[in-house]
Amino acid sequence: MKKEFITLKLNEIKPYSNNPRINDNAVQEVIRSIKDCEYIDPIEVDEDNVILSGHTRFKALKRLRKKTADVIRISGLTEEQKRKYRILTNKTAEVARWDFEKLEIELEGLDLDFELKLDFGEAEKEEKEIDERDPSCQHNVFENQELMQFEGVGFYQIPGMQPTQTVGDRFLRFMDWKEVEDPENYIAHFYYDDYKFIQAWREPDKYIERLRRFKAIISPDFSLYTDFPRCLQILSCYRRQWCGAYWQMQGIDVIPDVVWGDKASYKYCFDGIPKGSTVAVSAVGVTNDEDWNGKEGEMFRDGYNEMLNRLEPTTILLYGSMIAGL
Repeated sequence: MKKEFITLKLNEIKPYSNNPRINDNAVQEVIRSIKDCEYIDPIEVDEDNVILSGHTRFKALKRLRKKTADVIRISGLTEEQKRKYRILTNKTAEVARWDFEKLEIELEGLDLDFELKLDFGEAEKEEKEIDERDPSCQHNVFENQELMQFEGVGFYQIPGMQPTQTVGDRFLRFMDWKEVEDPENYIAHFYYDDYKFIQAWREPDKYIERLRRFKAIISPDFSLYTDFPRCLQILSCYRRQWCGAYWQMQGIDVIPDVVWGDKASYKYCFDGIPKGSTVAVSAVGVTNDEDWNGKEGEMFRDGYNEMLNRLEPTTILLYGSMIAGL
């Protein structure tokens, strides 16, 4: 067996076609870890660059639009050894347990900004029991339709919002609403990881009184990752518009958020956003992303120009760095 530490382009790394580990729910946590602590754990591949260990890390790096990854290439294993290694690498993490006294010491003073579940086995068991008792909990995707169904716009019937002319230059993440004494002077936004504000969709009534404290809010910025299936991109647009329209009905001043992906997303990403309104756009991370801002593809500029033509906004609130040429 031979090991070598190398760097590969992400498109040179091949996921194992029969990977038995379901890891989609863990990808966002790995993304958070990479952002907080930087990427330090290499992916393990065989001599053909097929992943032995690290599928979740691979997905996280793709989601972060990284171009390369540190890799340990292991050659000389038989096919049987590779299969055993893939299973045992994941199994050891399930067998391990926490030393709670030591963990408490390690957690002291750390701002982790996420809920730590110490007993994952029990948590998964409890979640399964809830699903079996109440079928309505199984998917948690369209539960808000019991609250309100809106007249849809376009082929996908995405809820429509009303225009607003509110403007401002003081922004605050909704999750930081306790950090200021005068939230009435701020516009609340959701320009951060989706999982941190998914409850705004799941329990929209729960946050109404908090939202009323702000000068205005920007409708939730559910992501349209270009590697998402189209159905999930459409769902992100639906959720964004539903929350915006619902909160407007509660008397809250909501500024429509505009987000797009590739040109195919133009078929649905602008639906439900009113013409002649103040709108908000996030450019966070775009200037450092070759796919969005490089010579080979200018998806941000293309989408921005499409938005101008379709929506004719009166004011655009741009969150993030100004993009050259806009």
